[in-house]
Amino acid sequence: MSGVVGSVAGLGAGLLWGGVGGRIAMRVLFLTSNEHVRGITSDDGFEIGRISFDTIVLLVFTSILGAIAGGVYGLLRIILRGPRWLRAAGVGVATAAGAGGGVIVKAEGVDFVFLEPLWLAVALFLVIPGAWGMTVVLLTERLLRTIPSSNLPTQIGTRYGGPVASAAGWLFLGAITAAGLTDLAADLSELT
Repeated sequence: MSGVVGSVAGLGAGLLWGGVGGRIAMRVLFLTSNEHVRGITSDDGFEIGRISFDTIVLLVFTSILGAIAGGVYGLLRIILRGPRWLRAAGVGVATAAGAGGGVIVKAEGVDFVFLEPLWLAVALFLVIPGAWGMTVVLLTERLLRTIPSSNLPTQIGTRYGGPVASAAGWLFLGAITAAGLTDLAADLSELT
């Protein structure tokens, strides 16, 4: 049940943060960059500064990706112990570092080479996945409180997984964070 609810939360958060937030971020960067970026195709295949049919493709893609990742959180929450704010912060940091720092921010390509200022481009594309992660946790927990007997998977995880399983969940988030930050540091050293 929590995997399905996590997927629903992830879909909505993906649409909001990845799709709408991503387009707003690219528009802001278009406005703050030199005119030479106009008409250039971004790393994601969109013409910088232009909203077109491709925007719908982006909205669908980020929604689907968000649903898949939200389902992963829905399963991870079964073993992940801690207050809601701590889980939201942990998942937010892991997705900011892993998705933003490890996947989105790249030294090669167009986006982080031509869009200016670099610090703003990096910050925006760390904040977007981080906000997605926090939203998924908070929304999943909120939705699960409205469903009768939805706490059963967490009770099973607590009873049979205990602190060892929870530690494994936190180590998983820590590994994603460390890998993303390492990749981000390498890309930033090439960009600056």
